[in-house]
This record gives sequence, C-alpha cells and structure tokens, in this order.
Amino acid sequence: MPSIRFITAALLCASTLSCSRSRFAYTPCTTNQQCRDAFGWGNVCEEQLCAEVAPEPRCTDTYPPDLIQRKSEFQDAIIIGMQFDQSAFEAEMDAAELAIRQVMKNEGLDGRSYGLVKCTNEESSSFDALDQDEANVLVSEYLANDIGAVAIIGPATSDRVDAAFLAVEPYGTLLMSPTATSPSLTPLDGLTSSYNNPGLLWRTAPPDDLQGKVLAQFMSSQGDRSVAVIVEEGPYGTALGVVFAGHFEQDGATVDQLTYESNNAASLATQLDSAASASVDAVLFISANKDDITEFLTSVATSGFGSKNIYLADGAKDKDIFEDIPGLEEAELERIFGTAPAPASGQVYENFKDEYVNKYGRPADQTPFTAYAYDAAWLVLYGTAWSHYNEGLLTGLGVARGLRMISSGSEVDIGPSQWNSLKAQFKEGQTVDVRGASGELDYDSETGETSAPIDVWGVEYDSDGRIDFPTLETYDP
Repeated sequence: MPSIRFITAALLCASTLSCSRSRFAYTPCTTNQQCRDAFGWGNVCEEQLCAEVAPEPRCTDTYPPDLIQRKSEFQDAIIIGMQFDQSAFEAEMDAAELAIRQVMKNEGLDGRSYGLVKCTNEESSSFDALDQDEANVLVSEYLANDIGAVAIIGPATSDRVDAAFLAVEPYGTLLMSPTATSPSLTPLDGLTSSYNNPGLLWRTAPPDDLQGKVLAQFMSSQGDRSVAVIVEEGPYGTALGVVFAGHFEQDGATVDQLTYESNNAASLATQLDSAASASVDAVLFISANKDDITEFLTSVATSGFGSKNIYLADGAKDKDIFEDIPGLEEAELERIFGTAPAPASGQVYENFKDEYVNKYGRPADQTPFTAYAYDAAWLVLYGTAWSHYNEGLLTGLGVARGLRMISSGSEVDIGPSQWNSLKAQFKEGQTVDVRGASGELDYDSETGETSAPIDVWGVEYDSDGRIDFPTLETYDP
C-alpha cells in the first residue's frame, strides 16, 4: 500500500497546474540508483516508489550550508561525502572542506557545482543509541546508497575504514581516507591495481610498513632491548604491532605483546597494569583512539611506568591530547618518543597553512594529518574531473581511474591556482605529476599505495609553555 506521504503528494498535485513532486508518486523503482537516475541525488526507493531521502541527524552539516534545503537548485551537483568522528577529527574535516570551498570559488567542474555532505560517526545519545562501529556503517551506507555520493572522504581509523569500505563497495562508491595507515588495508580491494580495476579504497597517508621498521630501529638505537607493546586490537594496532615486532626481534631483542579490546576501559586498564609491572626497558603504545591515548599518557604522568622509555605511533602526535594531560613534567616528556609521517614543507604546504588559519583561526599543524585530509579532498576532485572528461559520467570507478593519472607527467600543485590547468590536461587524456600539501603523491602503479618519509619526534614545551614535537630523525624510503 502506498504510504501517506505519497497519497498526500498526489492529492496536492491534483489541485495544481504543475507539480514536480507528482513524479515521485507514480514512479516505480526497485533501487535507489533508479531514483537518482530519474530525479538526481538524494532520492531513494521506498515501497517501490521514488521519494526524497529522509534526513539523517548525523549528516545535517553540508557545504554549501543550505545544500539540502536548496536541493532542487543543486540537482546536477557532484556530491561528495565525508565521515569522521567529528568530536575527535574536526581539524581533518575542516581541511577537507577547505578544498571543496576552493573549487567552488573556481566555478566547479565546467559549470557543475560540488556539494559536500558531512556525517559524524561519534557515539552520542544526542543522535541515537548506536555505538561508534554501528554509526560508522550507518553513515557510510547513508552517504553511498541514500545520498548517492560518488566518493567519501574518511573515516579516520583503519578498523572503521575496513568496515566502511565493505559497507559501500556494493554501491561502487570510492572511499578515500587521509589517516588510515594499517598495512592490512592494502589487499582489501585487491592486491594489484590496474586501470581497468583500480580499486575503490584509497588513502593519502602511507601504510605503516615503514613506520613499524622505523620504530624498531630507533628503539634499538636508544639501547632498549625489551619492550612491552600495548596494542589496540584491530587492523591498525594489531597490524602495526606485528610489523614492529618482526623488525625489533631480528637481532635478539624481545617483545611482550599486550593486546586490549577496543572501546573497553577495563581491558585497557589490565594491560596498562601489566606493562607497568613488566621487567622491560620500554613501553610502546599503539592506538588510534584518542581517549585511550589520553588514558595511557595519564598513566605516564602519574609514574605508572617508572623510568621506562615511552614510545608512541602517529595517532598520538596531537597537541590537544598532550595539553589535556595534567602533570606531564619535563622529566616525563624527555623519555617520550614517537613516529609519524614527516610533516610537509614547501610552497604548496605553506599556501594550505595560510588558507587554513585564515578560514578557521587556528594553526594547521595541531595534528599530522590535516595536510593529508586537504590532499584527499583535492584528489577526489581530480578524480571526478577525469571521470567527467574520460568516462562520460561520474562514478567511483571513474574517480579511481583518475587517481592513477596523477603520478607522472607535467607537475601540478594541489590547490585552486592550478585547477583549470589540471582540467585542461585531463580533458586531453594527459597524466600529471601532483605535488600535495602533504608532499609528493606518487602512487605505486601495482599496489595503488603511496609512501612518505617517517619522522621520529620528541615532546617538549616551547617558550610559550605549549606542547611542541621537535623532529629528532627522519627516515626517507
């Protein structure tokens, strides 16, 4: 039986000379894609009839801000989705949105507008009763299947990227994460990449194969021969822990692997106690969960680990985390070290930093991944241009093929200044060599992965009493 909304629409349209909504009341369908083909993005199939998508409380933030309210004016827009834990990754979301704003100021793609629909996967009763894993899948499917986004930027952590990709793959939606670094993600959409089968899972941050090696080498150089490794169970923590242990144990050093269950405070507390009492030289903590990193550093601040050296991975290089820890004295900071992709430098990065601080009023280097997020959004935009000019339509597959076209050819700097040049070259089917705010973006033609130098960083207070992360060494692949 047709729903009340459809009957009401039909009665209203019967009393008027014209009514675009009357098409929905009589348009049969079996898939959401059929309704998008007929009426544009944001239309779905309900009870075998087309209708406008229902609002999702987690996805009300858009750019332009009135994108949903003026949907009829943006029916030809190219819709890009974004999903992160907004409470924890606001800086990365802002960096990606900056790229969308910049391309819109450059008149979009041959007169077609872009639209950005942003979702949060955080666990919050203000939205619903879902935990974060459930919310991650919900918003991924909403963006891919209900909104009809051609690509999604995010999510942040490797375990949620894994789940999000499996959720959106059936819809042909490309997923581009700027922060997920687990090596286990590489084979998720195929071990090899080709033009015909480029894969729909991409990232701007390099996988952790090199970071694990660098952690092992630096730890050995500090004289540490035994380590308790506390890892968050999942694609990121488990995989990086395995890579690290494989390198660290090669010359006789020992690893005590302590795995805790994600989002389980009791499980984490048990392993913190185990590491504190272990007879080891050092403790390595690997997690992408900022609350768990905070809990670990709080234990360090309260002398829970004695005089052991403390090592962290890239997810902990966050000034907000350290500045929220009471009691971290200089003595503790002097024995804390970490690794992360080397921060970018050069004119592209400087341009991004200036634009970011002008727009959002805060520096772009609060986390190591803002530049990667900015690049991720621009690469998705580049992919849409390739798909538009060379595929004749916009699909996730076409966007992915475009991402294979950015690692050789004439140099193009990411950002608005060379958008028109990029479009012209893609229109002619030419490849380009893209330089991003995060550095060179050279994707391996077989694996579809990029690489980047890895920094070893320390922690100190600067002259203003603020946390700083000085670079101690850089390992370049």
